[in-house]
Amino acid sequence: MVLAYISDPLDEEHSRGHFYHVCRGVLQKEEVLPPPPGEPIACTVCGVELEYEDFIDAQMKGGT
Repeated sequence: MVLAYISDPLDEEHSRGHFYHVCRGVLQKEEVLPPPPGEPIACTVCGVELEYEDFIDAQMKGGT
């Protein structure tokens, strides 16, 4: 897994989720925003490319 999707509590008025990169097995503290389709972003530490589709997949798998 290279992305984690963490949902906000559902009782908040503007609840949504946040994406975080899992770099070398460690969940990063800084939120990652999805890139535009066709323009992947790369982690400067591990080199993994995160594409728009990866964010959709992480969201579909659910949050914690």
